Amino acid sequence: MARMGRSTIQKRLSAPRVYSVPRKPRHGRFVVRTGPGPHPRALSIDPVTLLRDYLGLVKSAREALFVLNNRYLLVDGVARTDSSFPIGLMDVVEIKREERAFRMVPAKGRLLYPAPIQESEKGLKISRIVSKVTVRGGRVQLGTHDGRSILVDDPGSYRVGDSLLIRVPGQEIVSRIPLEKGSTALVIGGSRRSALGRIVDVIPGSFSVRPAVELELEGERVLVPRELVMPVGLPDPLITVRWVE
Repeated sequence: MARMGRSTIQKRLSAPRVYSVPRKPRHGRFVVRTGPGPHPRALSIDPVTLLRDYLGLVKSAREALFVLNNRYLLVDGVARTDSSFPIGLMDVVEIKREERAFRMVPAKGRLLYPAPIQESEKGLKISRIVSKVTVRGGRVQLGTHDGRSILVDDPGSYRVGDSLLIRVPGQEIVSRIPLEKGSTALVIGGSRRSALGRIVDVIPGSFSVRPAVELELEGERVLVPRELVMPVGLPDPLITVRWVE
C-alpha cells in the first residue's frame, strides 16, 4: 500500500541551507522537517531546532516538545504546538516563561537568526507585499511574504514590493513602507544579505532584464534584484530588522 502524507524524515547533512546547525553525526543525524505553512521549507526552520540549536533554551527534542505542548512558544502572538511549523523571515518569536522575544532576521553567514527585540516591538512585524489581486466583490487583496492575505479599501496606495508594518496576531496595518527613493531597505538574500542601505533608484524590469533596486551600501552603490530587497522604513527602520554581533 502506498504511503500517505509527506515524508517527515530530514537528515542534518542534507537539510536546507537555512539550517545553520552542525552537520556531523555526533550532534545527532536528524532534524525536524518543516511542514506546510506560511513560509517555504527552504526559507524556514522548525520550533525544535530554534529552541535547541539557535537559542539554547532546551537540551533535547523532548524538552522542546514539552515547551510546545504547554503553549509556551508564541509565533506572531499565536501559540504554536506543531513541532514542524515553519518559522521564517520577520516572524516574532516569544518565549512565555523566559519573557524574551526575538525577530527572525537575516545575518552574515546565516539566512535566518533570532535577534532580541524590546517588549514594545513584539506586537509589530514587517511583511513584504508579493502579490496584489482583485477578489470577489471588487475588493483588492494583498498577499505577503509570510502567507498573509489582507483586504484593503484603497488599493492605489499599495504596490508589489512595498512593505507593511502590521500588528500581530491581528493584521491591522499600521503604516506602508514604499519601495521608492529615500527609503531604507534590508537585503534579505544573496551575498549582501543583512545589509541596510538607502534606496537610490528603483529600476523597472523588461522582457530580458530583471527588476532591480540601486542601493547605497557603505558608501558605494550596488544593484540588487528587487525580490531580495525589503523596505523597512522611511527614512530609518521602524523596528529592529538586523542581528548585530
